[in-house]
Amino acid sequence: MGSPRLAKLCDSIELSVKDSCKDKISVSFSGGIDSTLIAFLAQKYCDVELIAVGIPDAHDLKAARSASELIDMELKIIEVEPRDMITEGMEMQKCLNLSSMEVEFMLPFWIAAKNSDNSILMCGQGADELFGGYARFRTEDAEYDLEKEVSDLVNRLPDRENKIAKKFGLELACPYLADSVIESAEEYSPKERIGKVGKEPLRKAALEMGLPKEIAQRKKKAAQYGSGSQRAIKSLMKHRIELEFEFETPDIANSIIVATEPENKGWVETNVQGNILYAVIKAPNLGSLRETTEDFMACVSVAEKVSELDG
Repeated sequence: MGSPRLAKLCDSIELSVKDSCKDKISVSFSGGIDSTLIAFLAQKYCDVELIAVGIPDAHDLKAARSASELIDMELKIIEVEPRDMITEGMEMQKCLNLSSMEVEFMLPFWIAAKNSDNSILMCGQGADELFGGYARFRTEDAEYDLEKEVSDLVNRLPDRENKIAKKFGLELACPYLADSVIESAEEYSPKERIGKVGKEPLRKAALEMGLPKEIAQRKKKAAQYGSGSQRAIKSLMKHRIELEFEFETPDIANSIIVATEPENKGWVETNVQGNILYAVIKAPNLGSLRETTEDFMACVSVAEKVSELDG
């Protein structure tokens, strides 16, 4: 073992995974280091189902196939046609309050949860925040606060990953977010954690614990890009309409956004400049565009009346 802190990191990750293996588990699996390491460790303690999600020929499906072969584990592949990605995204948005970007990167997790055969769904969430895996941390003059990144994610989990797991009757397991793993990771400075390629201590720990080098050194690819969910959604959102609303005051314009956001977040992009509210609505076909626009206009009308009464 390379050093005491590396040994501590390895031990904390393995124990966290082991503690989650109270029953058979399913792993939301992309073939990257985060999900492959926890799957590789979990197979020591329980039966493990690997679930990879993506559109046909997606990067994540290819990576998942090669990773599952390298660690000699069976893989369940869920191929989703681009049009079905839209349907899944709309179904997910009915249950959750997500931004358009969150809809894109949470879709693979949603579909994995929907297709899980086991009661515990394990995922690699938290590794990128804790170990500085995102490319934005490595840009010139980058400003980052990894402690805040982890805290923000932990605060977001109840309304996102946890809610999805509960929707399908599952228990969520996030081994990288265990207190012991966070404590072990924080023995490395943020600069050490990020390194030249991101997540350097995690990569060293993975190699130490026996994960094949080809997986331990794989570069990060965001879920929405790797699964193809973003490409699928953008390719089908071919129709758009731009709206402009002028209100008496900026306060009313901002209150309209706050009031309409829970119903339309993820499908309608809005911003306020002065007392003008701008909205962009996108949809895969004219029928959906009309329905979404009508729904949004109805929300604006109600919100405006309520705002005027409050004023």
